[in-house]
Amino acid sequence: MTIHRFTKYAHRAALVGAIQLALIAGPAVVTGHADVDPLTTWCGLYLGQSKGEVMAAMGTPNGHQAESLIATVKWMHDGATTAEWDPAGAILFAAFDKDDTTIKLLSYDATSGVNGSVAPAGLACDPWRAS
Repeated sequence: MTIHRFTKYAHRAALVGAIQLALIAGPAVVTGHADVDPLTTWCGLYLGQSKGEVMAAMGTPNGHQAESLIATVKWMHDGATTAEWDPAGAILFAAFDKDDTTIKLLSYDATSGVNGSVAPAGLACDPWRAS
């Protein structure tokens, strides 16, 4: 019984500490977590954020459905780089300028693809953010 209570209180203390840290750190700190929906993490990203922060939040890019966007971004922005994630039902595309600053955060429904203008279902933020 004592071990169970200790574990219960330790879990609560860790949760309270994590919430306090998030409140103190504010929106500048975005971290990915396996239990978090990728669309929720995506909506926590913002223009002007560093490429490293975006990669840390989203994890390793795993998409390949936005080839036409890559060519357009590189044509429009000299030295630009891109990353894409394709979670179930969505295409999430980020572009970074030559200084590794986020300049585009674009999201599309996977069925319609990047040539359509359909946002992924369940997205709680603007699907097309660009500077």
